[in-house]
Amino acid sequence: MKVNRPEIISQVDKIMKQDQVRGKSRTPATPSVSRGDRVEISTSSEILRKELGRLEEMDPSRLEKLSELTRRIAAGKYEVDAQELADIILRAIEEGPVP
Repeated sequence: MKVNRPEIISQVDKIMKQDQVRGKSRTPATPSVSRGDRVEISTSSEILRKELGRLEEMDPSRLEKLSELTRRIAAGKYEVDAQELADIILRAIEEGPVP
C-alpha cells in the first residue's frame, strides 16, 4: 500500500524524529526468561495506529479531494492562486491564533 497523504507523512516524520531522540537516551530492555521471539509496541506506533484509524473515519469526499491534490502535485500540475492564498492568510491573521 502506498501512503501519500500529507498529514500521514508529517505525522510519521514527527513520530520517527521522536523515536530517534528517545532511542539515543533509552537503555535496552532486559531480556525475559523465555528465549523465544517477542513483540513490543512503542507508544509512537500506538499513536500512528490511532492517527491512521482517524484517517479511515475521515469524510470520503475529503479523502477524494486529498487524493486528487496529491495526484496533481505529483504530476506537477498543481498551481496556487496567489490572490486566494493571500486572502486566506489575511483572514487567518485577523482571526488570531487558534486555541
